[in-house]
Amino acid sequence: MTRTPMELSQHAPVALRAGTITEAFAITVAAYRDDEAVRHSDGTSSMTWGELDRRVREVAGGLRAIGVGAGNVVALMLTNRVEAGLADLAVLHLGAVPVSFYNSTPAGQLTYLLEDSGARVVITEPAFAEVLLAARQAAQTDPGLVLVGGSADREAGPGDIAFDELTGLGTPLAVGEEPAREPHDLVSIVYTSGTTGPPKGVELTHDNVLAQIRGLQEIGRLPDRGRVLSYLPFAHLGDRLCSYYMPIVMSATIIYHADGRTALNALPAARSTLFMTVPRIWRKIQVMMEQGIAALPEPRRAETLAGLAIGGRVHDARAVGRPPDARDLTRWRPYLNGPLKQLRVDFGFDDAELLYNGAAPLAPETLRFFAAAGIDICESYGQTESAGIILCNPRDAPRPNRVGIPVPGVEMRVAEDGELLVRGPVVMAGYRNKPELTATTVDPDGWLATGDIVSVDEHGYYSIVDRKKEIIVNSAGKNMSPAMIENTISAESDLIAVAVCIGDGQPHNTMLVTADPGGAAALTGEPGLPAAVADPRLAEALRGAVQRANTRLSGPERVRRFAIVPEIWLPGGDALTPTSKVRRRDVNAKYAEIIKSLYGGAPVPGVPVVDVPLG
Repeated sequence: MTRTPMELSQHAPVALRAGTITEAFAITVAAYRDDEAVRHSDGTSSMTWGELDRRVREVAGGLRAIGVGAGNVVALMLTNRVEAGLADLAVLHLGAVPVSFYNSTPAGQLTYLLEDSGARVVITEPAFAEVLLAARQAAQTDPGLVLVGGSADREAGPGDIAFDELTGLGTPLAVGEEPAREPHDLVSIVYTSGTTGPPKGVELTHDNVLAQIRGLQEIGRLPDRGRVLSYLPFAHLGDRLCSYYMPIVMSATIIYHADGRTALNALPAARSTLFMTVPRIWRKIQVMMEQGIAALPEPRRAETLAGLAIGGRVHDARAVGRPPDARDLTRWRPYLNGPLKQLRVDFGFDDAELLYNGAAPLAPETLRFFAAAGIDICESYGQTESAGIILCNPRDAPRPNRVGIPVPGVEMRVAEDGELLVRGPVVMAGYRNKPELTATTVDPDGWLATGDIVSVDEHGYYSIVDRKKEIIVNSAGKNMSPAMIENTISAESDLIAVAVCIGDGQPHNTMLVTADPGGAAALTGEPGLPAAVADPRLAEALRGAVQRANTRLSGPERVRRFAIVPEIWLPGGDALTPTSKVRRRDVNAKYAEIIKSLYGGAPVPGVPVVDVPLG
């Protein structure tokens, strides 16, 4: 049974008893008015909760003056900056609904998003003004543009204004002046990244978000206060949840880092108590830490490696549900408080309380490395339609290589075909303007079909097998998870940027691989990717990685051949969504000739094909 906010533990953050995010914000402001609320990672801007509240009310007054009111939609297309959360809160204080667009969205798709969302105003930056103006011109709507950090006269069009001008346009909202809101009112529209078609606008309510955060608190996974690094796109629910909604409830400081490509450099100074990222980034952090260990002077290097070896054995025992050897625990403890602690300090994890992995399963080797260092990565599962995390490993009883148990208040069952079904207060209000699609996704009894295939162990812990639509079935009828195969192979080498498993309807698996430009250049001495890809040393190094990974895969899962695609796949492009998920349908279509060459077709010039011995 779902608890009401007032039935929460007396130790829960007071803001969790709120019915809406704006009420939670008001509670936090009242309790921590003089504490730091937000800042930029470079130290250029900082506000206390009281200052943020004042600015929110000023911006809300300006938005009201240009016609934004209850029920309207305001779009945000911004980098990670103080103004992002400020604008979102101002919109909510008017009873309006915020929606964020990915900054990499092309004009054609922006036109669709403007029309589908019905945005009345778009708050953006000069860097994105041109593409927004093109999208607006083609759309059937005519939203005004509000520019952060630029001159509206120069960057936008007639009637558009600069963000700084908003505060002079209207009277700031007084405390208590904002319209009444209910838990079932929309808190945001979050557009999915569109792996199989146009993005879908997921309508989330205040109750969806707060019910999920309350569930995390009940299983001991919600830190109190602390610091959170915001670096993922604000349009990504992972950032919106972990680096915006949760900090408001937790009274944590949000540290904005504008360029996601350099976010890892900000980790040591940020010392995040809560941090969320995806397997590819965890793997990059692992490589950085391994390189750091290799460069340590003796005897610190040897001591660090010895601590990792003992910690690895502790993790291995826990992974199979066995109590760790008491002698290993005793020997590990001094390393945890010595060389391994220094390793955590060097990379900004010494104060971490909640480190999430999201979007895809984490390679077991990567999870083992961090666990051995005393860094607890919380494996979890969620999706936009369920307001984020709904399966999570409890703090006191995690089971490695599983995504955990249902958070309190969420019901789950497994359909006959293995698909996970979810019901409870976290389930979305629906897809915007798509009642038929909503009806096929959420049945009349409230069960949300997640589209993910799961397994459940004897202790009730779930594992994600793969997306229902992405399961590979080879010509012999063997079902396989491409994500699991890809993660296993990618974990073997930092030379691999992206790996895509091919094999549906085929006699065996093959793979498309894109090389990491920096790693390829370091190995071959060739600065350009096409030249590096042509170097046989790269092919040989990648062949070795695939061979090693194959030893941990079953016979049908093993990759027998791969092609090195001489391109860089960027998030938001033809091959990857803005959240770095593979657009499998688009990849299969775009690289059809290369895929044919993997199964005996004509070679494609400039694309090496590498055979992998299975012996």
